[in-house]
Amino acid sequence: LNAISSQAGSLIKAMVMWGKLKSAMICIRLLCGRRRSGVPRKLVIGRAQRKALEVYQGYTEQPIRCVCEVEDEYAEKRFVETVFPDGHVEMETDFKPMKGRALVTFGRSQHIPKDLARRLVERPGGGCPFIHNENIADSEVYPLAQTWTLNVDKGFYETFEQIDDSTVDGSRTFKECMNKLFGSALVDKYPIRCYKMRKNQVNPELVFVGPRDLMEVFLQDPDVQKYLSISANRYGFDSWFIPRGKWLPRAKRFEWGNDMQEEYVLYTRQGNSFMTVMMTRQQFIGDKQFGVKV
Repeated sequence: LNAISSQAGSLIKAMVMWGKLKSAMICIRLLCGRRRSGVPRKLVIGRAQRKALEVYQGYTEQPIRCVCEVEDEYAEKRFVETVFPDGHVEMETDFKPMKGRALVTFGRSQHIPKDLARRLVERPGGGCPFIHNENIADSEVYPLAQTWTLNVDKGFYETFEQIDDSTVDGSRTFKECMNKLFGSALVDKYPIRCYKMRKNQVNPELVFVGPRDLMEVFLQDPDVQKYLSISANRYGFDSWFIPRGKWLPRAKRFEWGNDMQEEYVLYTRQGNSFMTVMMTRQQFIGDKQFGVKV
């Protein structure tokens, strides 16, 4: 038994070291200015199709975003969770409010079933501020603000234009959630603003679509990981990128939800950074349109 435990421990250490080595190799390549690894595009398409995944030639988008930019430098840090409609928490971070740093959500309305939200809204310490669980006793869902952080800089204002928040479905829920997070006084002082991308943008990079179980197997392929600049395991993947204006590579973690048949979309985001991103199909089609199927 001791021998088996020792072998298992050695295997786990080897897997950890291999994961770190893969990440280091990606960082070196990015530092050399090479986003793609030289893996042929056709090879990646073929392997995706053999896994029964759909492959599309890019996508178009003209998204709407709701933004909360609290410019009070004396405001305390807030704990931010990116909660998905299936109850999965993708990102957790301490957010320091300041000018140029904001919290953002989708312009469309989102909801989370009450049974999936229960563990978040009923936990000690006041629950989850990103789920609006007040005055909806007759409904089986709660309004949700799937929230993440954003740099509100020159590039943002060049890409997005402000629109009337009364025309944006998700703005009311976002305001209620920000009231719980920051307090109504700060939100009244720094109101929620809504923006729409100025022009319909075309992203030509490949898009992969399929259920979690097939997508998970696809991402275990070493050539696929090289092509996408990710390091993956059975729980999700780290997506490596270099933010605009920076020179050191960083990684963002994406993890799978619990439903093995949930449809996911894997695509390359272009903007402040060039990186591989994952979201559910339902989220993707909310403000994006698939290109031509390959």
